[in-house]
Amino acid sequence: MRLLRAEEYIKSAKKRNSIDTVFVGVHIRRTDYANHLKALYQGDQVDEAYFNRAMDFYQSKYNNSAIFIIVSDDMEWAKNSFQNRPDVALLGNEKVLPNDVKNPFSYSEDIGEDLALLASCNHTIMSFGTFGLWGAMLAGGNVVLPKQILEVKEGIDLNGAKVLDPVKGWFIM
Repeated sequence: MRLLRAEEYIKSAKKRNSIDTVFVGVHIRRTDYANHLKALYQGDQVDEAYFNRAMDFYQSKYNNSAIFIIVSDDMEWAKNSFQNRPDVALLGNEKVLPNDVKNPFSYSEDIGEDLALLASCNHTIMSFGTFGLWGAMLAGGNVVLPKQILEVKEGIDLNGAKVLDPVKGWFIM
């Protein structure tokens, strides 16, 4: 089971590092959201540079002791984008099962496992969507979001609720 592999990885990383390891969950939503962003908000997906800036922010904040646990609906893109970063662990499910439009309330283990991975981290980097947002809220800690978040419904709602505040640990990059 993937969660056992992730748990073993996390335990091993803690043992290897003499300093306290900080785990940062990274939610990268890509496949279905590109069309959504274009159609509703005339926006674009966040790119590799955003995630690298956010990772560098955490490394700077935590003295290079962060390990980034990546969960995505496009693990191939994540693998290609971050394969040269030794601080990245691609622990999310390789393939997220497609939505079943005839049974919209069905779920699969991959979704629960990926959410559990995000929730088990100390901090979060997210792109778009409520899945990453739930992962961030369940994890607690600091949250880094892309500046484009202010243009979509979730960001507008968070901003209206006065959540997007660095004092509260929510940073926009």
